[in-house]
Amino acid sequence: MNGTLSLLDELETTLATGSNTRGIEILTSVTDLFINGAPHFSENQIGVFDDVMARLMVKIEAKARAKLAQRLAPIANAPSKVIHLLAADDDIEVARPVLTRSQRLGEHTLVAAANSKSQQHLFAITQRDALSEAVTDILVARGDRDVVHAVVKNRGARFSDAGFRALVSRSHGDDALASEVGMRSDIPRPHFLMLLEKASSAVRARRASCGARSHQPSAAPSRTVANVRP
Repeated sequence: MNGTLSLLDELETTLATGSNTRGIEILTSVTDLFINGAPHFSENQIGVFDDVMARLMVKIEAKARAKLAQRLAPIANAPSKVIHLLAADDDIEVARPVLTRSQRLGEHTLVAAANSKSQQHLFAITQRDALSEAVTDILVARGDRDVVHAVVKNRGARFSDAGFRALVSRSHGDDALASEVGMRSDIPRPHFLMLLEKASSAVRARRASCGARSHQPSAAPSRTVANVRP
């Protein structure tokens, strides 16, 4: 314990008196050391790396944080505190790798990010291998069109009854989304029937609109014919 505190004190002194470049160099070296031995470290040892990296992160720029995120995101036992700091970063280039891939992020963290972060952060979350109902409920409610389409296409995403109801509602006027929602094998029958009813109503409305326009006097037919004449 005393050795750990001494190391942290030394690092803090280095960062306080050194340049940003020196801080990045130290962090890179510590990260290399962790990655090379990650499969063999105990949780206590990983905790030491966590403390060191978290303190080093305070001084580095976004580009360096993004590189750190890319290196740590695929590692199953990456330092938890560092991973959560990276996931909460407002810079999407920093947060994206971790939000998309890190196994260290639990449902609580993903829910918090989905509730508070940008649409780019939400889209990154949709790319995870698996998503719980609590997370997808928020993505469907807060997400823009790109986010909603992406989460519906994710076969590892699970949706609550309320989530499917919201998806059916958002499918109104969006044929592509309606098709994607309808193709999900887990959609409950009542929501599937509602989706079909909304789709049928939309088709009937379009047909009625087209029929009404076809009975209105217009020069459009003449223009159409003229367009196809040689």
